[in-house]
Amino acid sequence: MNSRTHNQRRACSLVLVGVFFLGAAAAQAGNAGYDIMKQANERPAGDDMTTTVLMKIVSKSGNVKTREFTMYQLHQKDGASSTLIKFLQPADVKGTSFLTTESSKGEKSQYIYLPSLKKATRISASDKNKPFMGSDLTYDDFGSRNVDEYTFSMPGDETLAGRACWKIESTPKDKSGGTSKIVSLVDKESLLIVKADFYDKSGTLYKQMTVSQSAKISGIWTMVELEMKNLTTGSSTSLRFDAVKYDTGLPTSLFSKESLGK
Repeated sequence: MNSRTHNQRRACSLVLVGVFFLGAAAAQAGNAGYDIMKQANERPAGDDMTTTVLMKIVSKSGNVKTREFTMYQLHQKDGASSTLIKFLQPADVKGTSFLTTESSKGEKSQYIYLPSLKKATRISASDKNKPFMGSDLTYDDFGSRNVDEYTFSMPGDETLAGRACWKIESTPKDKSGGTSKIVSLVDKESLLIVKADFYDKSGTLYKQMTVSQSAKISGIWTMVELEMKNLTTGSSTSLRFDAVKYDTGLPTSLFSKESLGK
């Protein structure tokens, strides 16, 4: 089996917005929605990736804050994965680092390093839905989710910006969380999730992610530009991925709690 495909049991490429899923569920085999999500999860994404990201946070009133960071991702052969973010600018966030690691069993750990404290602090489960660095992303938007914790249906097909897509509805089995369902559009050509609508417990759309640009880089379909809108606050956060490089041989030692302040 090709290592790129094998490693995608746990896709981490925007997984940043929590719309990819981990694992396989034999009980759902033959379910069209599940089958398509599984294909999306197994699409090639490289053994590792490095990219520079420009983040723009726009408030309801139109005020803009920018952040720039380098993001590193690693997919290991046993299915474990890691994402490391190191902020470059502006000055008030420079040196801040954020690490997400996931074991092959789906156990997730997250740490943030703040230069002012000179130590790495673990993100607790109670903080997972808090804003990440003042953006419209949350800590929980970084990482994958277990497919066994969701049920899937496929309401039909839809077109987005001229792209033919499958429409998939993912419903969490655990009803205690803040999201009652996620409705995703999966591009039939690239297998990228190009749109995801998040609904709260009352069935109201409260968050929306849209991919406005994608491209093939080193033969791998890649999200280049996306936006996350918070429909409750009226704010939005856009991410642009530049200088994307795959399979450069990133060492596992880079993705450790001890390396965050270096």
